Amino acid sequence: MKKYLGELKRHSEALFILGYMLFPLLALVVAGLGFFMVLSGSKVFGLIMLLVPTQLFIFGAMWAINNRKKLLEEK
Repeated sequence: MKKYLGELKRHSEALFILGYMLFPLLALVVAGLGFFMVLSGSKVFGLIMLLVPTQLFIFGAMWAINNRKKLLEEK
């Protein structure tokens, strides 16, 4: 796993796709699903969906954006 993350840090195009497209889209979908679950009556699982995976995708996007900026500054 470390090997693949190390390889990923060298490709600014992959970090761009992860940081600006994939992770924010997944965070939006999961947040929508959590909000729908709260409205439909499953409050505990809806709040868990709103808090845990959404935050993971947001922090993943921030990680990818910061690593891409560092990579572009080095070049």
